[in-house]
Amino acid sequence: MKLSFRRHRNLFAAALLLLPTAVPKTHKAAPKSTPAPEGKFEIRLLITAEPEKVLSPTKGPDGQYAQAQPVSIAPRGQLLVGVVFLKDCKADAKGNCNVDGDVQGLGPGLVFKNTKGEDVWRARRAPHAGFVQLSALKIKTTIEAKDPAGTYRLIVVAHDRNSGAESRSEASFEVK
Repeated sequence: MKLSFRRHRNLFAAALLLLPTAVPKTHKAAPKSTPAPEGKFEIRLLITAEPEKVLSPTKGPDGQYAQAQPVSIAPRGQLLVGVVFLKDCKADAKGNCNVDGDVQGLGPGLVFKNTKGEDVWRARRAPHAGFVQLSALKIKTTIEAKDPAGTYRLIVVAHDRNSGAESRSEASFEVK
């Protein structure tokens, strides 16, 4: 059953990474003789008030897995969780990735999170090329009654220490 959770959680993660590619582009397609480019190290950040739908997905009455929605207006007093998905980190000689991240949370006139070197996917088996993996990094926050209204942003910069590549993802929400 755990394998089923991972598979569906990773399908959700794949959908998040593919979403930007579903938007039509205005440039010409590459010629058919052009080989597919190697995978580029990439992360995506989702801030949700429904972390259980990502971390412990269950089937609904229709047999489908519910997808966690990003927070657009954050409710006060409720736990929000930022989850990071990654793909195409470079494996070392042992087959492991070594990815850490810097996290910064900004609100109206304040910094609510500022950490360096967080474990994103450190000393863990490298996922297959192109496979979207839920990372180890979970960023938890709660907007309290005294917190100012306005736009809040969470920024994650991940560093693949094996390849030297870097990827940045950002998400924001409103507090009323």
